[in-house]
Amino acid sequence: MATTRKKSGETQPAPPAGDQAAEGLKFEQALERLEKIVAEMESAELPLDEVVGRFEEGTRLVRFCAQKLEEAEKKIEILAKKKDGTVITGAFEPELEAESARTGAAKEKDGKLF
Repeated sequence: MATTRKKSGETQPAPPAGDQAAEGLKFEQALERLEKIVAEMESAELPLDEVVGRFEEGTRLVRFCAQKLEEAEKKIEILAKKKDGTVITGAFEPELEAESARTGAAKEKDGKLF
């Protein structure tokens, strides 16, 4: 197993290789780890081989975070109230939502949002 070196000279186990690096992490944890990797790489204190390893881990984390965001986007539903008071649900459509936000017309054909 590879090790990484801390500033104090101590070593610690390197993060797992492959997509297992993000396995079991929540989105926020992966994002936090990604930010830490960026800071470590920007510090210019790591040897080249460790920079390459961090870059690989960061790439996996970016892919993981993008996947989680895509999954969340697919789960988002817009709740709308019809004129008669019944609630309908529809799939979230980012393009339509963005257009509605720009025009201020976030209304369904037969009802209004909330």
